[in-house]
Amino acid sequence: MNKNKNTAELILDVAQSIVQEFGFNGFSYAHIAEKVGIRTASIHYYFPNKEDLGEALIARYYKNFISSVAQIDTDTQDNLEKLRKFILLYDAPVQEYCTCLSVMLSTDLATLSGNVREGVAQFFAANLEWLERVLDQGRAGGHLNFEGTAEVRAHQFLASLQGAQLLARSFRDVSRFNRIADGLISALT
Repeated sequence: MNKNKNTAELILDVAQSIVQEFGFNGFSYAHIAEKVGIRTASIHYYFPNKEDLGEALIARYYKNFISSVAQIDTDTQDNLEKLRKFILLYDAPVQEYCTCLSVMLSTDLATLSGNVREGVAQFFAANLEWLERVLDQGRAGGHLNFEGTAEVRAHQFLASLQGAQLLARSFRDVSRFNRIADGLISALT
């Protein structure tokens, strides 16, 4: 990777960490510059304005999500195990008492650019589509048992994980996330 790519990725890494802790409106380029050890002008070189940074953040987050669920699909055929691995994607930020980038961006949705809002919606749609497919396949294969449609269950599953992140963060208690995640799995068996 070239130096420009390294610096841009480092900026995105730091920005994502800050957003996941403080929200999109809770920081400035000066905060990133201080953590990265560069001038704010350097950040503007890669991301001319905060909207550009937001678009890059959600685009990268979406790309990483698509890659992660593709890996889950490759690694296992067991739909219950796929759901357990999906939960781990949402568990990672909880370990730092943060929420996922998409949840934090959603809290600032009214102040985000149209492209960032569309990126957040695209991210959630991809989550729901993947969950619905896995739930449908699991029920058809006799491995998952639930009432109602897979579409409704996918929405409930995703909303529960997002809410579990918020509760774990609010109480600074990872076990709250774990209890909800365990309940989601046990409700399907």
